[in-house]
Amino acid sequence: MELKDKAELFKEEAYEAFEKGRYTLVPFFVEQAIQLYIKHILFKRFGDYPKTHNLRILFEELGKILDVKNFVEKNDDVIDLIMTSYIEARYTPMEYSRKSAEKSLKFLEEFLEVIKDEI
Repeated sequence: MELKDKAELFKEEAYEAFEKGRYTLVPFFVEQAIQLYIKHILFKRFGDYPKTHNLRILFEELGKILDVKNFVEKNDDVIDLIMTSYIEARYTPMEYSRKSAEKSLKFLEEFLEVIKDEI
């Protein structure tokens, strides 16, 4: 299974979790999907990708081939939200609201629009 296929699975999981009211999982699934989409693009272009989970580093690398600077700056707060969810959703009693889940999904949709020609 390619990285893109795994990204698609996490995207589907994000929407399914939202539909079922499992809002705490949505930002986590979105974060996983975005990580894998970026790694897919980098792998396609360079044959490798950074072995990190840090979205800021991944966006920095993506910025070498796509103009994502404004997108990242505009969405700084959502990036913080989904990066935090990588730990919080799995290891703490932290819960995310419907609003946080909606912001995460909107960010994912906008991200997919930015990278559409690369995937």
